[in-house]
Amino acid sequence: MSSAEGDPARRAGRWVSVRLQHREVCFSESALVEDELASVSYAGILITSFERGTKVGERWVPLGVDPSEADDEQLIEQLRDALLWQSRRPPQAAGE
Repeated sequence: MSSAEGDPARRAGRWVSVRLQHREVCFSESALVEDELASVSYAGILITSFERGTKVGERWVPLGVDPSEADDEQLIEQLRDALLWQSRRPPQAAGE
């Protein structure tokens, strides 16, 4: 059991885990030769949502080697959405 799972405050409410993760995808280089598999590994950020200790959602945002401004904006939006969900607050307009 991780420290988060053992924390009564986290078990009772909502919380979000944000972790760097590598994923590996295996594929056949040739449709004719099934035994020859190639693989690609890439990094991303795994955002997992928990409610009362149970996983209720998971999002994976890929991280490129040379991220664009659009990549950065997507990551910021995903993190913002996760934290708003955790706090149970709806988004508000600037200045409110």
